[in-house]
Amino acid sequence: LGCAVDGHPTPNITWLNSGKPLSLQHRLLAAGQILHILNISDASDGEFSCLAQNEAGSLTQKTFLAIQEYRWSVDKLMACSASCGHRGVQLPQLRCLLDGAEVNISHCKEKPKPALQPVACNRRDCPSRWMVTSWSPCTRSCGGGIQMRRVTCQRLTVKGNSVPMSNEACAQVSKRPVDTQNCNRQPCVEWVVSSWGQCNGPCVGPRLAVQHRRVFCQTKDGTSVSSEQCSALPRPLSTQNCWTDVCSVYWRVSLWTVCTATCGNYGFQSRRVDCMHIRTNKPVLEHHCSWRPRPTNWQRCNIMPCENGTLLRGGEAVPCKGRQESKAISQKCSTRPC
Repeated sequence: LGCAVDGHPTPNITWLNSGKPLSLQHRLLAAGQILHILNISDASDGEFSCLAQNEAGSLTQKTFLAIQEYRWSVDKLMACSASCGHRGVQLPQLRCLLDGAEVNISHCKEKPKPALQPVACNRRDCPSRWMVTSWSPCTRSCGGGIQMRRVTCQRLTVKGNSVPMSNEACAQVSKRPVDTQNCNRQPCVEWVVSSWGQCNGPCVGPRLAVQHRRVFCQTKDGTSVSSEQCSALPRPLSTQNCWTDVCSVYWRVSLWTVCTATCGNYGFQSRRVDCMHIRTNKPVLEHHCSWRPRPTNWQRCNIMPCENGTLLRGGEAVPCKGRQESKAISQKCSTRPC
């Protein structure tokens, strides 16, 4: 609590509680202008006053301290959990109050919650009503089947017993639920495959190729439908590997030709690369060998500076007498067709 007072000379401040000297635990700060009450409780409320005195006179300022605490309230009950029978209960509703007014429940989170005792409610015999069991499995997985369940008229007593009643007793309250229903009315479908095609697809290994077949979805009566209708069924394979002599192949390479130059930057040599059949030893189309890396059929060679040396041109050694002539010969060599 503060005592806003000023004067000259500096006034002497005295604090009083209900007109009497302070008896509760406290501290005085700022030369007595601030009263800090310790261990505040309900007993701390009441009138507090500060008396300021100096040679010029005295002045009293009063304030009233009211202590309000958040508290739990259980004076209301929630709705009953059942309208009849033997299990209806009501739980007390927790509310957080401040000075009798309800506030956000978070203000009471540091307060211990009171024990909640459920209260029995609506404990009386129930009126007659229809009781149903779960539906039975469908008689067919597709094409239209039937499900069934039991429907009986019963009355639940306050003791928790189910007493059988006549259907007329329940019919006066509500319409009788159905005991049969249609199920799995979607058409029966299946995957259908054609015969495997010839084993002449692309080679994927030694003597190994790929063959294909058609896979499509149709109803039991032979009507083609979209593949999505068969999505719940395992789909047959549409491709598979197969053995064929067509893929008994290998890459055959010849010897490298003589390098086109003995030095410089334009020397290269080549060789023949053919896809050959192992049994007939005859060339076949290169795509049959594509499952193996194709060997290179040319490469650079004799890449070294020509200093007082020669270039090989058209099978004839030509001396390199100077940088200008060597450059001309190198340019001419570089324009030869590969």
